[in-house]
Amino acid sequence: MNTQEIFNLANELTEQEVNNIVATWNTKEVNQFNSLISLGDSKELSCATVIAEKYNDKGVSDIYRIAYES
Repeated sequence: MNTQEIFNLANELTEQEVNNIVATWNTKEVNQFNSLISLGDSKELSCATVIAEKYNDKGVSDIYRIAYES
């Protein structure tokens, strides 16, 4: 995800959706979310940023998995 996609996602999220998403996260993700909020990001933007990182990390791990299985 690029920056524009992160901001677009943040604009689409409601506070209830953010609360529901954050409730499913592990401690590392919640800590990152809370850190972003303490730095001044909105809940929606913080949530979208953590989602983007998870999305981007998934792509990297998939590349390693494919390389390992080859």
